[in-house]
Amino acid sequence: MRKAVVLPAVAAAGGVVGLVVRRFQLKTAFEPGTGLSIPGQPATWAMWAVAAVVALVLIGLSLGKHRTFETCYTAAFRPSGLVQLSGMMAGAVLLLAGGFLNVEAFVSAPMDLYTGTRAVGILRPILGVVCLAAAAGIWFTVQAMGKGRQVKSVWVLLPGLTCCLWVMANYQSWAQDPVLEGYVFFLLAAMLSMGACCLLPGFAFGKGQVTGALITCLLGPALGIMVLGDGLPLADAALLLAMIFYLLSMASALLTNDGKPQPPEGQPACGGACQTCPGCGPAPEKEDP
Repeated sequence: MRKAVVLPAVAAAGGVVGLVVRRFQLKTAFEPGTGLSIPGQPATWAMWAVAAVVALVLIGLSLGKHRTFETCYTAAFRPSGLVQLSGMMAGAVLLLAGGFLNVEAFVSAPMDLYTGTRAVGILRPILGVVCLAAAAGIWFTVQAMGKGRQVKSVWVLLPGLTCCLWVMANYQSWAQDPVLEGYVFFLLAAMLSMGACCLLPGFAFGKGQVTGALITCLLGPALGIMVLGDGLPLADAALLLAMIFYLLSMASALLTNDGKPQPPEGQPACGGACQTCPGCGPAPEKEDP
């Protein structure tokens, strides 16, 4: 239970430190007129150093012996308190907001009268629709876990698909930007969030990796916090905040459940978390002799 608080707190604290250094880097390590990076600036080295230290600390804290959850997603991620539950639902609400903002960004983008194309690519409204579905998916998944149901549905795959489309939607602008230092930390945060959301569904299908899930669920939000002050578009900022809340709460829930004793041999690996798992449902009532 202690790790469930300490590790997300370390990730958040490291992210805040990185945010301060990042703001200093943006003010001193780029030319005001052109936005080009100034080589050899201490702020740039400091930013990379902070990111490296945070990554090493989180990786070190995530290593170790972990429980086996087999195919029980509920046993791994069932929230055990109001904070974890609120974090998951905050992620869903922010995904909902991000979905509407991505659709709005496409609709309100100026259109080229000669080509008939908009300044914002078609992936943005597609991303917006998937965001709305992912928000609903988190809601339904949390409801199912709260009722002790086994989670094996397409809902758990939608956050990973959302992050994949998010990276694709930003790729065009990233590829055209000659200043790597301007977007590299946002790119890393989005990629790590995508990795985390792709690892989490594995717990529902017998492919759960506790260490990998913890590292990505902690490091993605840490880097996400660092780039909150980059002046991102509202649609991207909403998705970044969604991943921060969602992944930190999922990491906390996983750490809480990972700290519980492994069920004795012969009992289900989920330890009675699911009423629909064999051996986990309510015991049949004995008839009076």
